[in-house]
Amino acid sequence: MKKIINASSIVFLLVLASISYSQEKTYTEKDTEISAGVGENFTISLESNQSTGYSWSVGMVSDNAQVVVAGMDYDLPDNAKTGQGGAEVWHMKAVAPGTVKLMFYYARSWEKEAPAKTLTFNVNVK
Repeated sequence: MKKIINASSIVFLLVLASISYSQEKTYTEKDTEISAGVGENFTISLESNQSTGYSWSVGMVSDNAQVVVAGMDYDLPDNAKTGQGGAEVWHMKAVAPGTVKLMFYYARSWEKEAPAKTLTFNVNVK
């Protein structure tokens, strides 16, 4: 009986984790204002084509760390062809109340010129 209870507990926790992950709010370059609660996770999805050498980097303008980068994934569409672009999905976590400006730069790391694109997101953590 204990094995059944333990197995069902594990299944319940996995379902709960997948539900909470799927409830993360995703923002794109059209969204300039982000609101999140302390402890809340959210993602920022930006169009990208890493096969060209370009990729996004992020910087924060703030006195304190209200948001931390939890990771980044590069997602390609199903059946993507060689050289086809996708999206960089940045996983963020709000960790302290306040406001922070996230600056994303789309550039080639070896080039000294200004970034091809710059995006700004104003994040308000409650």
